[in-house]
Amino acid sequence: MKKIVLLLFLLSQIVNAKILTATYEVSFGIFQTMGIADARMEIKDDQTYTIHIDAKTTGIAKALSGNRIEIYESRGTVKNGKFIPDTYSKVRQTNSTKVTKIYTFDHSRKVVWKETIEGNDHSKEQYDFYANEDILTLFFNISQYTQGRQDKVLYAIGGSGKDGRIDVVFPNPKALKEMKKELETEDGDFLKVALNDRIFSSANGELLINLSRDGLCNKAVLEDVLFFGDIVGVRIR
Repeated sequence: MKKIVLLLFLLSQIVNAKILTATYEVSFGIFQTMGIADARMEIKDDQTYTIHIDAKTTGIAKALSGNRIEIYESRGTVKNGKFIPDTYSKVRQTNSTKVTKIYTFDHSRKVVWKETIEGNDHSKEQYDFYANEDILTLFFNISQYTQGRQDKVLYAIGGSGKDGRIDVVFPNPKALKEMKKELETEDGDFLKVALNDRIFSSANGELLINLSRDGLCNKAVLEDVLFFGDIVGVRIR
């Protein structure tokens, strides 16, 4: 269920101590709803945080994928309004398999350790590269990087498998007009995010994103997926 990558971009910066929840519906081209994702962010009084996304397939996707479930979680601290991860984990589970990957950050040494758990197999190794945040914290921190609406190159665990690179692009007037038409709204802010990785044969995995005024994404579109058209994620509550 690689379309879950859409849902990793459906949250933005929240800097005050609070609990925030949202639910998203994912559809895939000619098909109807293929999955539901519940997202939750909590900052405690001691400035530790948890970001959690629980995604489940529905309908035909549930049957074809063997009841696939994906869980993403980031835990760490908030310092000066910035989310700094200690661990980032992802779980992919079906009726017959379960794979857990845990990334532990050693910021002082600029090292990330990766643990993989699958059945009775358990391995731990130094990850291929270091980044000071994961894909979830990056988008909570994104307003700190995009002041002045300048395009940015960012890096996060969970981004490109090669080096974690993620490109954030603010559309020019012509592109903005086209993006508003594609996303079917005039309200909020608009970004293009490139994961620099092929997702469902969609070139560089480019997402069109509409951020609402409350800091959450209302809609995201992964365009021109081979054979099927667009993958669309929409906030439903």
